Amino acid sequence: MTFGAFGGQHELMARYDQRRPDSLPHAGTFNNNVLSMAAGHAGLSRLFTAEAADALFQRGERLRADLNALCREAGARMRWTGLGSLLTAHFQVEPIRAARDIQPAAALRELFQLDLLDRGFYFARRGMIALSLEIGDDECRAFRSAVEEFLTQRHGLLKV
Repeated sequence: MTFGAFGGQHELMARYDQRRPDSLPHAGTFNNNVLSMAAGHAGLSRLFTAEAADALFQRGERLRADLNALCREAGARMRWTGLGSLLTAHFQVEPIRAARDIQPAAALRELFQLDLLDRGFYFARRGMIALSLEIGDDECRAFRSAVEEFLTQRHGLLKV
């Protein structure tokens, strides 16, 4: 469900206060979608709790560390960056401290995406993965196994 929102400095936003005689109108297709707001509130107060957020963050950290260890052990020119539930695959062994350190490898990224798609995992073509609350340890293990199969199958293209 969609909704629309905007904000700004108090002086500007006060101009939209309908209690003012000189208020500005604001029409919008998705304004006042009460169902969306109720669902968002329920999600943020009952489902995505501080504990759930921390567990999701830690799951991503463990998965990234596990994938990086797997790539090192396989002697593969592949590493994972990110923070918490966000992970991105890069086809290099050199350290990545800033965007300028990333070495483009479009063909390997595309091959990786297609190979993992064939194994039942869909993620962004640019190699980015975002874990969600529904992705648990079992799914992370299955993803790790799919990456391991890719490293084995494509070893000749990935060896350091």
